[in-house]
Amino acid sequence: MIAAVVALATFAAACDVRAPSAAGGSSRPADAVPATWTVSRGPELPRPLGNNAVAAAMVSGHPWLFSFLGLESGRDYHAITTRAFALDIERGRWEALPDVPGRAGRLAATAQSIGDRVYVFGGYEVAADGRETTSPATDIYITSERRYARGADQPVPLDDAVSGVWRDRLIYLISGWSTDRTVTTVQAYDPTADQWIAATPIPGTPVFGHAGGLVDNTIVYCGGAKMLDTGTPKYGISGECFRGDIDPETPASITWRAIAAHPGAPRYRAAAGPVRTAAQTGIMFVGGTANPYNYNGIGYNGQPAEPEAATWIYDVAEDAWMPGPRLAAPTMDHRSLAHAAGAWWVVGGFTRGQAVTAGVTRLASGEPGKGR
Repeated sequence: MIAAVVALATFAAACDVRAPSAAGGSSRPADAVPATWTVSRGPELPRPLGNNAVAAAMVSGHPWLFSFLGLESGRDYHAITTRAFALDIERGRWEALPDVPGRAGRLAATAQSIGDRVYVFGGYEVAADGRETTSPATDIYITSERRYARGADQPVPLDDAVSGVWRDRLIYLISGWSTDRTVTTVQAYDPTADQWIAATPIPGTPVFGHAGGLVDNTIVYCGGAKMLDTGTPKYGISGECFRGDIDPETPASITWRAIAAHPGAPRYRAAAGPVRTAAQTGIMFVGGTANPYNYNGIGYNGQPAEPEAATWIYDVAEDAWMPGPRLAAPTMDHRSLAHAAGAWWVVGGFTRGQAVTAGVTRLASGEPGKGR
């Protein structure tokens, strides 16, 4: 399925992770959750941004947040930007970075970091006539040099994909949209070799705008939009959730299985990522909407999309869903949930009324976090 795929050398080290249960997953009542959460506001972005690629990285021993590309307040193709920003968390101040290279801004890119480099993958460009083109780009922001390098292009260009980092060695991209269709593709980038590998495809319906992450050897993703067979709208919400367990000896091999969906409505363009506290290790899902939409926030069904307030955590060891912190001011139109400075960060997005926001939400556990 993926052309020009390179061979992957065997990784010898293995992680000691608990095997998944045979059950399809479950949910727990709120009183079963030992962790407590504090929700607060972080320093606002220099300008409102939605659908921006967000990541965190340590730079010279200090935690930083990064935002690349996305949609500004106009919510049309003129508002799609190449801008990039970084927040020095300790100083509480955002600064402008060099613009992301390319002929135009992009939406629905995804970003992850390894060391002091931030990798920005894919996304799509929108022309004046409405045509959308998925980018194969791998843009590498080198924090110490304040410049970008270009990595190997994705064999299958993806936007609106889920991404995650495995052992600081590989970055996985899971399903998404590729120019004119959804795909089941799973591919992983090896930054050291600057090469891509093909991994086991997802077994479920291909989706875009889904959310998820990777923790230890486990990938989890949920929701997103799927193509509908007939009628209008062309796309509808997906209620599927899947777990993929990576073979540590052969990371291209992933054992996928369906898991129970989290309680509440399925989500489109939620923020999600790995969470690790003394109480649990898993993937947290924050915000998003039950009504899939194009980039202007109006659903494919013609109705305005609105964000959901509840958050959920899939506990990997327990194979169960737990409620996370509830948001008083929920948002949607996200790519990922970043972890830095002992907290998890939601950066930008759309608030109620499809308003593009510069807001930043900080989620902190009452128990010590351990990072990725």
